[in-house]
Amino acid sequence: MKLRTSFILWFVVPVTCLLALSNVIYYYTTKQMLMNNHYNEVESFSSNIKVYFEHSLRSVDYAEKLLAQNLRLAAILAQSKLPPRLDQVSNKELSELSKELGVSDITLFQRRGDDIVALRSSNPAQRNISSKQFADFWFLAFNQLLDEKNVSVSEGYALPHYWSGPVDFSSSDPTALHKFGYYHDGQTDYMINPYYRQEDMEEYVSLASYMDMIERLQKEKPFLIEITGFNAERVGKGIYEVKQNNRLIIPYPKRQIFFGQYTMHSDDDVELIGQAYQDKKTISYQANVQGRDVIKSFVPIETGLPLVIGLVSDYSYIQSELDRQSERLLTISAVSFLMLGAFVLVLIRRSKLAAAVISAEKIYLENMNSLFTAIRGLNHDVGNIVNAIHAHVQKKEYDELEKVTQAWVKEVVEIQDVVVIRHPTLSAIVQFAVSGAIKQKVKLEHDIAVTDDLKLNGEKSLDLIRIATNLISNAFDETMKLPVEERLVQVAAWTAGRLLYFKVSNRGRQIGDEELPQLLSAGYSTKLKHEGLGLQVVKELVQKYKGQLWVEDFESAGATFMFKIHI
Repeated sequence: MKLRTSFILWFVVPVTCLLALSNVIYYYTTKQMLMNNHYNEVESFSSNIKVYFEHSLRSVDYAEKLLAQNLRLAAILAQSKLPPRLDQVSNKELSELSKELGVSDITLFQRRGDDIVALRSSNPAQRNISSKQFADFWFLAFNQLLDEKNVSVSEGYALPHYWSGPVDFSSSDPTALHKFGYYHDGQTDYMINPYYRQEDMEEYVSLASYMDMIERLQKEKPFLIEITGFNAERVGKGIYEVKQNNRLIIPYPKRQIFFGQYTMHSDDDVELIGQAYQDKKTISYQANVQGRDVIKSFVPIETGLPLVIGLVSDYSYIQSELDRQSERLLTISAVSFLMLGAFVLVLIRRSKLAAAVISAEKIYLENMNSLFTAIRGLNHDVGNIVNAIHAHVQKKEYDELEKVTQAWVKEVVEIQDVVVIRHPTLSAIVQFAVSGAIKQKVKLEHDIAVTDDLKLNGEKSLDLIRIATNLISNAFDETMKLPVEERLVQVAAWTAGRLLYFKVSNRGRQIGDEELPQLLSAGYSTKLKHEGLGLQVVKELVQKYKGQLWVEDFESAGATFMFKIHI
């Protein structure tokens, strides 16, 4: 009796504590894994955004140069149709000429003292505007042109006798973007300025606004709440206004936000935007904004502008998956505690009987095996725990108990030997399959013909585990619909050259020929219950490594999912 009581104290209490600790560790490791998966997805998504924006910005630059070249051609044609002296040109003549040349308006500038003034224009709002109040490089470029010099300012676009400023807002119309061009080759006493207003360069404005791209991305990635284009050099520094000809304007390069909306404010945003831009590295962090748990990421884009893309994604996607995993863990834990309690009750009851030593050992082993199976269902290695108990009992010199624990340790080793695979990633996958097979009473057959010299980096190992365990989980879900004696799941892996092949087969329901190829289609709905990442995401992960995923019939009823990836 004392021996039994001592055993309960030294075994049940540690195992109970271990189960509780395992639950806590599992919760936080699962949370970290989900967070890492999300960060990896955001990082991958950010890389795609960087490529898109850098390509798009090149397109915008090219479109702006085409506008500048068109304005230069319009200025040369205008010069050929206008008299060489300003006092011989009328505003009405410029209005008719701008329509003929296909530009929004034409303005003529002439030097007046230390200023350069717009004295003729087809647009009344442009007349009598002083350029002395323009940004320094604009006024400098005007003087160089009128002095018949090549424009040397770095901003804008310069050609012989011509300069076009960057797309910006105008003091004559601060609400709309304009593209101005200026030409003077000395044959006239004025400088010719044809230009486009925003409504006359819709293709350029559409490219530069990115709104179509933002809407498309938010449809493709529903977890994205907000996309913002930040000016890393101006955000958080207040509004930058310039007074030109008695009107306040905000120059486009000085705006805090280039495009998109910025409603999800956080105190650390300004600092992290600047850090991402300076380090040229994506920065992500978790925050609570307006009562919502979100993940914010800042992606620097290499362009002529100090552009940083802000992405706000919904953390609830991670939390919902974490809650689902926690519910499963609690269910498994409850079953484990019940089995542990049953084991203790049986042990106490048996201790009151004057049974033979052999009979007591048999009952003890039966209950130990049941407990071992339940604990192993949690995907934890209890072999080390059993060895520790055995060593502790040895110190107490309980000879009979030592025999029991020796037998139990031997059984644990035998079970672990079933899945001895030298490659750590593939070993982890098969251990996952074996654990599920034991818990769900499924016959599992595996053939891993891969040696330990297979080299996989950390990211590829993680993705391989995600792909394989998702397919194995789906296979278990399908074969569980059959009677126990018919349940079968097969797992196989092998290499051929630079390719790794992986196959998961299961018995299940009969799948029609017309339905089989549709299983991998996005959004396709069947009676099959697929958990985890989903087959569409599995397909995307396989394609990430230039691989292929396909599905075939298995035996008379069931399915085989196979994939191959480059290694």
